Amino acid sequence: MTKIDSSIILAILGCGIVTWLPRILPFLFNKKITFSHKAKKFMSFIPMCILIALFTQNLLIVESGKMTGINLENLVVSLPTFIVGFITKSLMWTVIVGVVTMGVIRYLNIF
Repeated sequence: MTKIDSSIILAILGCGIVTWLPRILPFLFNKKITFSHKAKKFMSFIPMCILIALFTQNLLIVESGKMTGINLENLVVSLPTFIVGFITKSLMWTVIVGVVTMGVIRYLNIF
């Protein structure tokens, strides 16, 4: 193995650790700490807030010097995805419908 290969492997491992730690450490600390009822209630809203922030970021088109627009492709894909998620309450089916709908729209080159 050359020096370049080993440095690439070390960089990949380092990136993996840096990505993994912030996702795993909160779960480890969460098991050791007892939270109040108010703190638990507040933390129950955090996943929904993150989901809405990610969705809004992908739904809106923001360009410097222009009016904010809506990404029609993502809006059209989100409609059947929300419907399936609301009806089935299943994350698996929601993700499958979203991915398949986006694939069909991009394959047909609608937007």
